[in-house]
Amino acid sequence: MALLRNTRAYLLKTRFDSYLLKIGRYLTVTVEGVVNHIIIYCSYLLEAGRYITIALDGVITPIILSILKLVFIDTSLRPLWKIRGLILFPFIKCASVPYIGKDVYFIELLTRKYVFGRNVRVSNSCKLIGPVEIGDNVSMSNNVEVRHHTIIGNNVGIGPNTIFITDTHELGSEKRRAGKHVTKKIVVEDGCWIGANVIILGGVTIGAGSIIAAGSVVGADVKPNSLVVGDRAKEVRKLRSMSNLRRS
Repeated sequence: MALLRNTRAYLLKTRFDSYLLKIGRYLTVTVEGVVNHIIIYCSYLLEAGRYITIALDGVITPIILSILKLVFIDTSLRPLWKIRGLILFPFIKCASVPYIGKDVYFIELLTRKYVFGRNVRVSNSCKLIGPVEIGDNVSMSNNVEVRHHTIIGNNVGIGPNTIFITDTHELGSEKRRAGKHVTKKIVVEDGCWIGANVIILGGVTIGAGSIIAAGSVVGADVKPNSLVVGDRAKEVRKLRSMSNLRRS
C-alpha cells in the first residue's frame, strides 16, 4: 500500500510539473509574440518618423534657400557674403561663419550632414548635396557641384564648373546597361588645386599637394604632389615640394 501511495504521489507530481512546463511554454511563446509585435510596431514608427522628417526637410530647406535669395549681395566685397553664412550657420556644422555666394543650393539641410572648416568660401551658383565635409581655407569658384560622400581637405582651391560625381551604376545586362545605383567616396587631400571644368569620378583619392589641370577627367587615384592633365587625367610629371624648392 505504501508503494502504491508513493507511486500515485509521484505521478501526480509529474503531471503537475508537466502542466507547469506547458503553462511556461505558452507564456514564453505569448511574451515572445508580444515583444516581436512591439519591435515591428516601433520599427514602423521609426521608419514613418524618418519619412516625415525628410518630408519636413523638403519644405524647410527651400524656405531657408528662399531667405538666402532675399539677400541681394553680388559684390566683390566678400565679407558681405557672411550675411548668407550667418543664415545657414544654425544648419551647418561650421568652425566659423562661411562665405556664401548668390544662388548657392543645398539639399536637405536638416537631415544631411554638412561640415565646414574655417574660412570656407562658396561662390555663386554652387550646388552641395550632403553628406559633405570641407576643411579649412577652401575656396570654390562659381558653379561647382559637390555630391554626397565627398571629403575635401584643407587649403584646397577649386575652379569654376568643376563637378565631384560620387554616384554611378554597376554594369547591367544588355537590356539595361545602367544597373544598380552605387556611391563611391571622393577624397581631396590637403593643398590641392583643382582647375576649371574638371570632372572627378567616384572612388578617387587626389593626393596632397596635387594639381588637376583645367578640363581634366579624373577616374583614378592621383599620387601626392602630381600634375595631371587630360580627358582621362594622366600624370605628366612629379611636382617638387616647397621644401626642395627652397633648398635648390
